[in-house]
Amino acid sequence: MKDDWKTIDTDVLVIGGGVAGSMAAIPALEAGLKVVICEKGKILDHCGSIGCGVDHYLTVMDSGPEWDTPEFLLKHVPELTDGIVDMEVAGRVIHEMPRIFRKIESMGVDFKDRQTGDYYRLRSFGLPGTYHINFDGTDFKKHLGERVRKGKATVLMRTMVVQLLTEDNRAYGAIAFNFRSGEWYAIRAKAVVLAAGDVNRISQNASGLAFDSWHIPYNTGDAQAMGYHAGAALANMESVEATLTPKGFSCQGLNALVSLGAYFVNKAGERFMFKYDKKGENARRAVIADAVINEYLLGNGPIYLDCRHLPQEMLDRMEHTLQVDRYTLPAFYQQKGVNFREELVEVSVSELSIRRSGVYFRGSGLAVDINGETSIEALFAAGDCATVSGGISGAAVLGHIAGEGVVQRVRATTGALPEIDARAIETVRAQAADCLKRSDGMTWKELEDATRQTVTDYVGVRRTEKGLNLALATLHALARREPTLQADDLHGLMRTHESRNIRMNAEIMATASLARRETRTGSAHWRLDYPQTDNKNWRKFVIVERGKEGPATRTLSTDRALSAAFARNLETV
Repeated sequence: MKDDWKTIDTDVLVIGGGVAGSMAAIPALEAGLKVVICEKGKILDHCGSIGCGVDHYLTVMDSGPEWDTPEFLLKHVPELTDGIVDMEVAGRVIHEMPRIFRKIESMGVDFKDRQTGDYYRLRSFGLPGTYHINFDGTDFKKHLGERVRKGKATVLMRTMVVQLLTEDNRAYGAIAFNFRSGEWYAIRAKAVVLAAGDVNRISQNASGLAFDSWHIPYNTGDAQAMGYHAGAALANMESVEATLTPKGFSCQGLNALVSLGAYFVNKAGERFMFKYDKKGENARRAVIADAVINEYLLGNGPIYLDCRHLPQEMLDRMEHTLQVDRYTLPAFYQQKGVNFREELVEVSVSELSIRRSGVYFRGSGLAVDINGETSIEALFAAGDCATVSGGISGAAVLGHIAGEGVVQRVRATTGALPEIDARAIETVRAQAADCLKRSDGMTWKELEDATRQTVTDYVGVRRTEKGLNLALATLHALARREPTLQADDLHGLMRTHESRNIRMNAEIMATASLARRETRTGSAHWRLDYPQTDNKNWRKFVIVERGKEGPATRTLSTDRALSAAFARNLETV
């Protein structure tokens, strides 16, 4: 590691260069503010959850029909989210969808079908209209990256932020290091945006390979962990999400399958989804995943994907669409000797992620207000690390909203930024140096493997009080071993920070799961000891904050916006 610090003063610091981070940077740059982006990836144009492409985009377009209006969609949001949703923020996001969609189009993203020259819109995941645009979004992220570069943002790639800088409940920057060059940065900013995505690598998956994850494996809950340590409020952290993937190969693509008409059948050849939801395969993602889990528990597995009934034109579109998100998928099928056009294809349930519980407009992460600001002043959050999420469009819209909120916050800021405590930040770097010097400690992989085993065995998709307490006891024991972590090189040092964040998020998830004494949204949060949904007592948010002895939980009625949690006048669980 380098011996000196690089200090940077800026207006805005964005942590995470994916869709949400880039979209947050754009309005700040357009307002003439100085922006610094820290991103763990190698290239801005190809980082984040859709760095290699995306095949669908959810939006209201206001194209004429009643269903294609924000007001119509908003009426269905409580049902879509089982009543656990911040309607105030969700309403802001949904109303902004048409405007942000057209702005992204103006950046060069072509949402239109290349054969028909029109938008190819489909219905899926329980939504009350054909809100998903099916398109070739291979270059989606590239266009956002170009706009950021044209705005002259300072982009620090291969750079991991490890700690926020706060004073008197206000954020004023962060500490980061470059895990290629060994340089350390002390960055002061008038506002900070957390946009580092969801929490992956937190449970075991079918292949046994942690980095073979459905969602990007490099999103390891960095934003949630840093926000928690800084004192920010988090919500919905008990809710996990899973999807269906080809057996042995985790990838995205469920949206394309169900929206284009694929069926799921069990070992008896029964198309079983209608037993679980009147919409069948067009049910919410949470329902689809839960139905497959239940079929396995009933002894009806394996579960198969069936596309044999689809017309040739639809099969051609499906084949093209599936390789947009994961371009190696066709090669996988070819090497396995599988032809989904003519035969059943076995599927499995993916690993878990802390993301949005298989529904739209309810995210798991940092609680935000209608401007994207968290309970810490000048600290904003957007994308899958925030409490209102909607896939790529949710990240884009809330990211842009946060960026506009940042502009307001910066313009209202007066006075000088606090001086950085040199002794405090040097302690962080000294701890990192100790990791590099240590040769007989715990490796990041050992910590992660133990965390994943714990989450899989004791938390998982069927929970009990006994299991959750066992999980917490094991996670606390692992936390006591974190001071012994060792790293072979700078890249390994980055992984040690990721592993700590994964373990921290697992502890937060288990704590919130223990607090919510009911079952809600199926396998997103299923308590075997409280198997019913209890709207009378539990139609409320579980808020997690840093307490004196670790994560502490409070509740807030869903009749109020999550920003009410910032006042801290909540019930104690």
